[in-house]
Amino acid sequence: MPHEDSLNLDNIYDRERMLRARLNAFMQERLRLPANDYYGQLDMETLGELKSVLSDINNIFTLKVCLAFSEWLGESLKLSTTVRQDIKRSILRNPPNANGYDVEISEPIQVIAEVKCNVPINRGTVYGSAQRDGIVKDVNSLISGKGKSQMEPDACLKFLVLLDTPEIREATKRFVKNMKQHRERMVFIAPDIKPERKDRVYIVHVNCKS
Repeated sequence: MPHEDSLNLDNIYDRERMLRARLNAFMQERLRLPANDYYGQLDMETLGELKSVLSDINNIFTLKVCLAFSEWLGESLKLSTTVRQDIKRSILRNPPNANGYDVEISEPIQVIAEVKCNVPINRGTVYGSAQRDGIVKDVNSLISGKGKSQMEPDACLKFLVLLDTPEIREATKRFVKNMKQHRERMVFIAPDIKPERKDRVYIVHVNCKS
């Protein structure tokens, strides 16, 4: 048995070292900041401010996906430029976490959409249990309605909107395959499928522009 002094301490897990490395790498690689120990510069006050700012990340993510969906919808349904601009304005004027659906369009067609920015856990191809529960909740609301929305689902085209990556596509296919309810009403959008049935929930994967 090796002597304790001969153990390679570099192979022992250190949570702070791991977090420091991940944060510093993100700052340098994604934000293109100079190499530095940013972790070491974060006091508790700065961490609190950073946490507050980052709480809006999901709202930014959702907004970008909503706007990408509005562009896709305009192309798919051959909407006029004026209608497309109206839809975009309605999305931009809708406050984050407002009651109702993520996207609500009442004219010239009635559309409701829920946006999920889920990324499969551990960079895999399976959603976590909380992610699955969130999708089920959104699918149910698209079919059965939301108490604080004036939109009537039976009169609307319905969409579940997700990001377009191979991992998310595979995770969504797995999710739908294992659904215990409404599986027969879920339709993956394909080039030969026109979204025109109001008794279906169309699954749309969109790419967000930077």
